[in-house]
Amino acid sequence: MKNKETGINTNLAKLEEEIKNKKKLPQEEKKAIFKKCLINTILLIILLMYLIGLQIGEQNIETGTYITTLKIFSIILIIGTTIMFEISYKTNKNNIIIHSIEILTLSFFTLFLISGYSIYYGNFYKITITGMIASGIYYILKNILIVKSSKNKYQKSQNDIKNIVKY
Repeated sequence: MKNKETGINTNLAKLEEEIKNKKKLPQEEKKAIFKKCLINTILLIILLMYLIGLQIGEQNIETGTYITTLKIFSIILIIGTTIMFEISYKTNKNNIIIHSIEILTLSFFTLFLISGYSIYYGNFYKITITGMIASGIYYILKNILIVKSSKNKYQKSQNDIKNIVKY
């Protein structure tokens, strides 16, 4: 009787160990998740530098020149977005589509800054700071969602129920 109990306990311990191993992410998955999060963090830093540059420009450049600079930046961003949409359409890559939408949003924000500069002349810094905070929150939430969805996707791929149901 004790032999059966020890055999059952051994089998249970093996099953528990196998379940723990399947829940752990392999190094390749961790590297892929880290790469995606690193790209988003770099994009956030670039976006923050852009907005800080706009804020510094607002303080140091004359009004007419600054508005012209905002128009040029928004045109450049819209052209870049159009090119990225074309590339994503031809290659059918979802991450390029998402980055294109993000840049399109940034170009709309830059277009809004033209009128915001005129309307909120004394409080213009509040608009750019709000843009920095919103973009920071967006990219942090995006990184959290990438980690969670990647883990869920991996765990679903390790699920044996589909193989069992086939038989």
